[in-house]
Amino acid sequence: MTSDVITENSRLSLSPFSLTVLANLGQRGQIRYFKVRVETETGDTPQDGLLRIGSAQGLLQQELQLRDTLGNYGLIAPLLAQSQISDLSEILQLSQDVGESYLSEEDGGDSLASVEPESEDSESGNSQFEDSESEDSQFEDSESEDSESEDSQSETEGSSQQSQSLEPESVAPESVATESVDTEEESEYLEDEYYPEEPLPGDEGDRLLLLTAFPQPDKTLAQWLERSPSLKDTLTAIAQICQLFWYIHQQHWCMVDLDPDWLEMGQPLRCFDLTCAYPEETPLTSGRLGTYCAPELSAQPIPNEASSTYTIGALLYHALSGECTRGDRPLDPKPCAIPYLSQLLSLSLTPISDERFSLAQFRSLLIETRNRFNQQRLHWEIASDSTVGLSPRRLHNEDHYGVAQLDEGTPDNQQLLAALADGMGGMAQGEVASQLAIETVFQEWRSQSHHFSDNPSQHLESLLKNANSAISQAVPNGGTTLSLIFAQGRHLSLAHVGDSRIYLLRKQDIQQLSEDHSLVALLVASGEISLEESYEHPDRNVLTKSLGSKQQLSRGYIQTQTDLTLEDGDILVLCSDGVWDLVPDRELQEQFSPSIPLHSAVQTILDTVLKRGAIDNATLIAARCRFHPQEFVPSPS
Repeated sequence: MTSDVITENSRLSLSPFSLTVLANLGQRGQIRYFKVRVETETGDTPQDGLLRIGSAQGLLQQELQLRDTLGNYGLIAPLLAQSQISDLSEILQLSQDVGESYLSEEDGGDSLASVEPESEDSESGNSQFEDSESEDSQFEDSESEDSESEDSQSETEGSSQQSQSLEPESVAPESVATESVDTEEESEYLEDEYYPEEPLPGDEGDRLLLLTAFPQPDKTLAQWLERSPSLKDTLTAIAQICQLFWYIHQQHWCMVDLDPDWLEMGQPLRCFDLTCAYPEETPLTSGRLGTYCAPELSAQPIPNEASSTYTIGALLYHALSGECTRGDRPLDPKPCAIPYLSQLLSLSLTPISDERFSLAQFRSLLIETRNRFNQQRLHWEIASDSTVGLSPRRLHNEDHYGVAQLDEGTPDNQQLLAALADGMGGMAQGEVASQLAIETVFQEWRSQSHHFSDNPSQHLESLLKNANSAISQAVPNGGTTLSLIFAQGRHLSLAHVGDSRIYLLRKQDIQQLSEDHSLVALLVASGEISLEESYEHPDRNVLTKSLGSKQQLSRGYIQTQTDLTLEDGDILVLCSDGVWDLVPDRELQEQFSPSIPLHSAVQTILDTVLKRGAIDNATLIAARCRFHPQEFVPSPS
């Protein structure tokens, strides 16, 4: 028989629609794909459609069987119309303006001429998936919808010269008819240039036409893959696709490949082409090769659940790495260095099919892994140092400090505690007092750290009160300042007594978070002296608050603050007065620039202190927070 020839601007009637071919999208196997303009007799707004034409005994007929089984499943784009016809060449005509779409003598009529689709401007859209609990409930809702749809069956009726519309209401079958824009000129053109095609093996017999809406070009899986989605978005999207595969497998069919052009990413996603689905455990007539096909299908083409699992794994690897199968070359995935994700890839892509996950397991693990990586990783860069200084009257370093981290497995539970104490008192009493304060703080924190997230302010205040009690009992003539910062995830809290300082450096700004509990600070606050005068005031080292001076601390004695939120790149600085008395805030800000490593900045500042006399002990702690999204980085081969 004469095979199909449809070109750009060809028109045909597929009841109840009138179709105009906008572009020939090519041929895949024995199925031809066309983008068409879909118009109705009622004059509704035209829409773009996807028209597929193939053998009535081929994959399109197989898709109809699966659609009957699935019913009105929400992740499958519904058919707008379908028709079975004996010979399209009798009713299809080329329009006058066909450009390069006709069959030339050089073509010899052996293949369908291809017309590349023109680029179209469309609204930009992002394939984003909200990382909320509603996503997981969506999968549950889909399963509920799936179970209800198992009872809905539809009978497919297709015969020669008959058409059936699934949406809207069906109408009486009628023959497919075509229109030409300029029939006189076109008929003369066809007489000179048209050569019939030779039918492909197995491509004889009636033709089956299936019409759906056209996927939004900027939301297809192909476009989504080109945008290099984040790890979180990738896991969310692949979990939805796994849900689709799982439900199809519940009906005893297996998806063994996927065409990214015909899957629209969204909430929910929609699949427009099911020709990659085959009945489970039914041998194929020949080996199956494809972008995401399991390797065993090339030699033993018997689709099963493990085949679908491999396809999901290959798609996941493609989304993460940008690599997929090309031609006959098998996929050779590189190892992944991220825990949990590494296991997902290796066990879904193993060549031993019996070792792969079931689709239900894979879907659950994808969601679980997505939730695990839903938050950014938190990394602290820490540097600290201390010097006794150059004063001949200070033979002991009365400054003590400590920094500790506790990692509970997730960024929100990761804790950082830093403390600095500047002791005071005759002989070595100040040294003992500051050391006892630091030891008490960290001992108490380690025993109570799992409670700190409940009420950080209360727990930090308790640490300082316990340190005060220990000092007042063990060091009667000694005292100390004590400044603490406590970070859990992005949440920052502080507690402070004395004139050591806590700074926050953010971008190009420096902010003192702590208050100076000193006489000169009171004089500046009351307006009796200026800030500049305070730097030279003879009583600038006289404290109004310290730990160890009294056994019980009154309410409000300790400064606390818990409403601070960290940003990526923030630097927290704790320093004794031996530092800030000689290095102004402006110089601190300049040294702690993003381009300078913290340890270099700390060392430079202490060197500056020594060059300027270092009349007191000087201690400095710096901590920079970095929030890193989880990214897929293959391990070296």
